[in-house]
Amino acid sequence: MDDELKGKPNRRKRQTFRLGDTVRILSGPFISFTGKIEGINQDKALLKVRVAIYGRNKPVKLNFSDVENVSAS
Repeated sequence: MDDELKGKPNRRKRQTFRLGDTVRILSGPFISFTGKIEGINQDKALLKVRVAIYGRNKPVKLNFSDVENVSAS
């Protein structure tokens, strides 16, 4: 049975990520930050994103569902 028929809201549509893409963080402590994708783990649906925090670039691991594409490389 389809999730929409069960009354469950449809999650976000599937996105395609590429190395170097700019993404915006949608949840967690870094919400609304943007960064560049440095690594992709398809098996675990994780991204390694380089985010500027207090003037320093730090790598942050995020789920695919925690980000949205802003621009492609």
